[in-house]
Amino acid sequence: MTEPMTVKRGGLAAILGSLVLTALGGTAHAIVYCNITKVEAKELKNGVQITVSSDGSLEFEGDEGGWRQRVWLEFPGAKSALDTNFIDVGIFPVSYVQIAVPQNATEGVGIEMTVALFTPSEFEITRSTDQQQVIITVKSERTIEGNGPGKAEKAADVATKLDISYQDGRLTVYAVKADIHKLVARIARECGIQIAIDDKVKRETTISLEALPPIEVIRGIASAYGLALLERDGKFMISEGVPNDLATYNMSGTQSFRMQYVRAQTASGLLPTFLYSYLHVNPEQNAVVVTAPRQMLGKIEHDLKKIDVAPQQIMIEAIAVEYASTRDAEQSLSFARIGSDEGFGWNSRTGDLDYERWDSANNTADESGSQWVLVSRMPHDFDGQLKALVNRGRADVKARPRMVTLNGRSAEIFVGTERFILVRYLRYGNIQETIQGVNVGVTLNVTAWTGGNDEITTTISSEVSNIRELDPQTGLPLLSQRIASTTVRARDGETIVVGGLIQKQDYTTKRKVPILGDLPLIGGLFRSKDRTQTESELVILITPTILTPQGRLPDEAREADTRAKFLGEESGPPPAAGDR
Repeated sequence: MTEPMTVKRGGLAAILGSLVLTALGGTAHAIVYCNITKVEAKELKNGVQITVSSDGSLEFEGDEGGWRQRVWLEFPGAKSALDTNFIDVGIFPVSYVQIAVPQNATEGVGIEMTVALFTPSEFEITRSTDQQQVIITVKSERTIEGNGPGKAEKAADVATKLDISYQDGRLTVYAVKADIHKLVARIARECGIQIAIDDKVKRETTISLEALPPIEVIRGIASAYGLALLERDGKFMISEGVPNDLATYNMSGTQSFRMQYVRAQTASGLLPTFLYSYLHVNPEQNAVVVTAPRQMLGKIEHDLKKIDVAPQQIMIEAIAVEYASTRDAEQSLSFARIGSDEGFGWNSRTGDLDYERWDSANNTADESGSQWVLVSRMPHDFDGQLKALVNRGRADVKARPRMVTLNGRSAEIFVGTERFILVRYLRYGNIQETIQGVNVGVTLNVTAWTGGNDEITTTISSEVSNIRELDPQTGLPLLSQRIASTTVRARDGETIVVGGLIQKQDYTTKRKVPILGDLPLIGGLFRSKDRTQTESELVILITPTILTPQGRLPDEAREADTRAKFLGEESGPPPAAGDR
């Protein structure tokens, strides 16, 4: 008698699906992958070698070498067969190795690996001859001495010790290179406390504690070695601090710390490098998200608050003045030097510094166009003197911007126009025409920073451009440019004057009598040509001032005077000399 055939519901669905695929001529393909079976770190004499091993051909994507603080690799055809996704290397310059599976990975195939370094270092990535290993070599500037004679013997001489005594509710522990499992077991037995420790915790402990309550000893061991500690109903559980499995995660805490003044990425990078495995950045909220043992969260929060401090604001007052001649520039700045109580000058050609007294003979630009710098406090009547020169046509104020920037950040401004010119050029035997824009004016780039000692270090880059003429052959503009760049340290409110940007221009004026000037042979008698030469000097005056946390000048008189100059408001009485 034949037994009736029974098919379960799931099996029937599988059979039907197979028949449908066969009828359609389709074939079901399984995803081909290999397993990452081991990640090992080996200390080299001048670096660290990390070997990623697999049970098949291991392909990777990423830079094969370079200079990084974090090295990213992707193994698109691999699964992880490791028992952990975090490897704490702790050998300089490598901090740790972290493995993750992307959310879009199909059936878990596809591995992303991050190698975090203590400092930016050079690295290279190669594959073994059998294609089953990927080798990451991180180089270090430090060279480790080899094991010399007697070093192994000395290491062996350090004996393992573990002494524990418990009297009157107080615990005394003395341990040297003792296995943490043995240490915890002895404490539990001596004190009658239930303590469970994860098998993945591997530590050699060296600790000396005397006459402390057992709970404080247990907490101290966990904190000292970065372990997660969970206390519940008088029972203690200890596991690794880095949450790399469910048991560890249940014993850890997660907290988000929003940054107010600095970027979260910057804040996380300023913490000690061994904390990288606990830190994550949420750029949308500008927050540092920490998943770590609960006893560490308060310490990390305290350190982040020290880092998240409002940066200093610095106001930059700038004036770009073009004088008709170097003599006008000297006369304009001479009263500034006379009215100054102190200052110094510098000449780029001679390298001379003159303190307390600025010698114009040594600091005036010569024919080679050497640059000079003056640092001084400007007198209150400087604006009036400058206005007089402008009215006489001996000076032209090219730009007078006022900018506020954060400490160490650059402030850039362009004052001028974009000129459009018609450019003709020959292409494939035909004359082509196009409209091209050219920026003509003054560009200032100022970077100022201070350490809070009322001194400001300022880097100044300035450029003034003009269209001199158009090339008759190409039609392209020929620009005249004057460029200056310098770094100067000045006191808060002092003015930095950069000069020596001399420009000489030749002008040709042609005149002719209409009709007669065009006649052959005798036309030259009715034409004339005059050549004139002009020389002008550009002077840049930069005054950096440290602002209050509210973004105002520290002195109300200076605040009113600055508003009057830049906003056209009525100013009060002139501030005292010490306020300028």
